[in-house]
Amino acid sequence: MAELGGDPLGALSGLFRMAHAFITLRRLDQAEHVAATGIEALAPVAEGDDATAEELSVYGALHLVRAVVHARAGQRPAAREAIAKGREIAVRLGEDRNDYETEFGPTNVELHAIAVAVDLGDAGEALDVAATVNAANLSAERQSRMYIDLARAHAQRRHGGEALQALLTAEQHAAEQVHTHTLARQLVRDLIALAGRRAPEELLALARRSATLP
Repeated sequence: MAELGGDPLGALSGLFRMAHAFITLRRLDQAEHVAATGIEALAPVAEGDDATAEELSVYGALHLVRAVVHARAGQRPAAREAIAKGREIAVRLGEDRNDYETEFGPTNVELHAIAVAVDLGDAGEALDVAATVNAANLSAERQSRMYIDLARAHAQRRHGGEALQALLTAEQHAAEQVHTHTLARQLVRDLIALAGRRAPEELLALARRSATLP
């Protein structure tokens, strides 16, 4: 990692954030390339028995990004392999941490497992995993994102009421996540379409707050 300069982990954590930016822009090929580059650079030290917690955190976070990329691309085996690798690294790490603002650890791995399951259309699996997770020690943003993914899982099962309650909980944790995130805003529209004339006032009010009404 010497070619990365005086703070190689800082540079690699930058790749982690860049990959997320590419995901947001739906440029999955570029996100995959960036994540793979980071993983390849860090593997020689992170796979060793003397890897530091910081190295494991960044290494694991890059695998979680890769899992999301593969899931969004519909690449089921690759997505599940990346989540499995994230779990393996989290076991080695042994605790939830926030090195380089990655929030990597056992809990965040399971939050990504929920998101990946939803992206792959496996709503039941997502809900099962969520039932085992306590994300109270993670940031408000990560907790909000978990509830957005739970709402998506409920919507896949056409459970409109449960999906709305999950979105409202997500909004309580971090309103901006719900009001601005593309997936959350689309879900609000989908729930209104699903409910039709019976759309509850709580849902319509959420749509007004997130500017998603037609």
